[in-house]
Amino acid sequence: MFTNSTHRPPSTPWASPPATSRRWGCGRSAAQSCRPSGISFLQTVKKADMMTTQNNMKHPMKGANSMEVTYRMQNGFQVPNLMMPSVPEVHLGKYAELRRAYLKKRRRVLYTNLKTSGKLTEHLAEIEQTARKMVEQTVAQMAKAEGVTEALKATDPLRWTGLMNNLRHSAEELVLSDLIYN
Repeated sequence: MFTNSTHRPPSTPWASPPATSRRWGCGRSAAQSCRPSGISFLQTVKKADMMTTQNNMKHPMKGANSMEVTYRMQNGFQVPNLMMPSVPEVHLGKYAELRRAYLKKRRRVLYTNLKTSGKLTEHLAEIEQTARKMVEQTVAQMAKAEGVTEALKATDPLRWTGLMNNLRHSAEELVLSDLIYN
């Protein structure tokens, strides 16, 4: 912290003492900072960078942890150059987009974890494929149970179309509640 070299109380409770009277915890003024005299900030950064490089050479990491991280200087700080993992372009359909919107709005932590690990596209592609299969199988089972057959399609196409649309909407509702919004 700092101490006030003048012992006069400030005129208002929120007023701070003059900047020239501040002294930092290391015994030097703010202008001198707490580093040894004669060493500039960039020299200190370079020295720390060399020490980090030497430590990395002594203890090389093996396996999946041997990821090389590069840094850039920004406003006097070393900032890591981080990039998202590259993901292949995959066509995502209706169910995948619904799942993405649900995760983004309602399950933010899971969405962020999947996205940063690079597994979001894989997850959405799996959801899309599973949802399509579930809809097809459910419609087929319900059509068989309701007696919606090819013979009905040949004799009364409008009734068959209406029944199949009802079955498809029911199957999609089941998939949305069980798979997408869960």
